[in-house]
Amino acid sequence: MNTLNIEKKLAAKYGYAPLSSELSKKYREYFQSNIPEFLSTDGGGALFTCFGSKVCEQYDRIVIGDYGAFVEFSHRPEDTVFIIAPGQEYRADEQKYTRNIKYYWLTIDDGSGIKIYLQKRGVDYADYKPGKYYVSVHEVYLSGEEVWENN
Repeated sequence: MNTLNIEKKLAAKYGYAPLSSELSKKYREYFQSNIPEFLSTDGGGALFTCFGSKVCEQYDRIVIGDYGAFVEFSHRPEDTVFIIAPGQEYRADEQKYTRNIKYYWLTIDDGSGIKIYLQKRGVDYADYKPGKYYVSVHEVYLSGEEVWENN
C-alpha cells in the first residue's frame, strides 16, 4: 500500500515533531510493512522516477521514521540534474533560512513531481544523516520506462 497520504496527514497534524513512543512504534511498523517488495532495507541498485529519470545509481538503506520510509543514497547520478523544487528556492537563497534548514527540497524536471531531500541537519523523528539524499519508497521504481509505458 502506498503510504504517502498517511505521511502527509501525520505531518499536517504533528508538524514533524517526534511522535510519542506508542505512535512512533505503531507508524514505523506500518511503514515497514508497506515497503514495496522490490526494495531491500539494506540497500540496492539503481532507482528511477515514474518517467524513467535515474534517481540514484545505488542506494544505501531504507530509513523508517515517524513520518514514512525513505530510500537513502549518497550521490546524485552524473546523468541526472536535481533542481530546487519550484517555490522552495528560499531555502537556499534567503540567509535567515540557509543556516537553520533541515533539508533542501529537490526534484527532477521530468514531470514526475518526485520530492528528493538533501539532508542538511539531523532530526529527532528519523535517522537521517546530513549530506545524504532521501526519497519516499513510494516515489521510486526499478525502471521508470516500464511504469510510464503501462499507464
